[in-house]
Amino acid sequence: MNPQCARCGKIVYPTEKVSCLDKNWHKGCFHCEVCKMTLNMKNYKGYDKKPYCNAHYPKTSFTIVADTPENLRLRQQSELQSQIPKPGCVL
Repeated sequence: MNPQCARCGKIVYPTEKVSCLDKNWHKGCFHCEVCKMTLNMKNYKGYDKKPYCNAHYPKTSFTIVADTPENLRLRQQSELQSQIPKPGCVL
């Protein structure tokens, strides 16, 4: 039995099948989630099991590290070490 397309839900026959991101797609259904640009195995980027083009690939944002006592101590230690001249360096 042939699998269903992850985008349209219709049957995907072997001649038009793209297997990617643990899913099966029609070649025409394998497109960017945002701009609908048709993608292939060389130019897609997967995020959350969905295909994206390079321009619309979701950017991951980093969270701020909490100022725990250990992190404050490490930051102070790094600042102190950066102020100590290294041997052989002329200031």
